[in-house]
Amino acid sequence: MTQSVYSLNILMNPQLENKYLRLEASRNRLLDELEALDEQQLNTAPAEGKWSINQHVAHLVLVDEQTLSYIQHKLQQQDTLEPSTFSCAVKAFILKLALISGRKYKAPAPVATVPDYAQLQHLRQQWDAVRFNLEDVLTELPPNLVDKCLFKHPYVGPLNMLQTLSFLQDHFDHHQRAMQAQAEALVR
Repeated sequence: MTQSVYSLNILMNPQLENKYLRLEASRNRLLDELEALDEQQLNTAPAEGKWSINQHVAHLVLVDEQTLSYIQHKLQQQDTLEPSTFSCAVKAFILKLALISGRKYKAPAPVATVPDYAQLQHLRQQWDAVRFNLEDVLTELPPNLVDKCLFKHPYVGPLNMLQTLSFLQDHFDHHQRAMQAQAEALVR
C-alpha cells in the first residue's frame, strides 16, 4: 500500500514577503561587506560618544528583537487589535522622512544600550535567529491582521505590519549609511 504525503505549504502574504526579502538582502549584503574588517576595526568608535560599527549592528539586532517581541505579544491579543488609520499612515510617512533625512536621533532607552565590544559573527547568529522568527511570524500572520496595528513605535505610535517592515528597512538604511562611512574611513 502506498502512502501519500501531503504537506501544507503556508505562503507569506506577497507584500510582506517583498518587504521581508528586501530586509534580508540588505542585512546579508551589509554583514558580508563588514566581514572584510577585523574585530578591532569593527569595535573602534570613530569619536568619543559615537558608536562603533558593531555597536550599530548590535543596536539593529536589538531593535529587531524588541519589534518582534512586541508583535508576538500583540498577536496574543488579537481581539483588541485596532485597524490602521490614515493618521497611522501619515505618522509612518513622517517617520520614513525622518530616517531618510540623514539627521541623527537619540535611540529610545530600550534599544540604546549596546555592548562596548562584540564579535560580528555572534551578532550575525543572533540576528539570524531573530529574522528566522520574524519570517515565521510573517508567514503565519492571518490576512485579516496585516492591516491591524501590531507594533507601537516609541515616537510615532501604532503601525501595521507593512508600515513596521518599512520602518525596519528605513531604520536599517539609516544606520547602514553611518556604518559604511565608518568602514570607508577605516580602510583609507
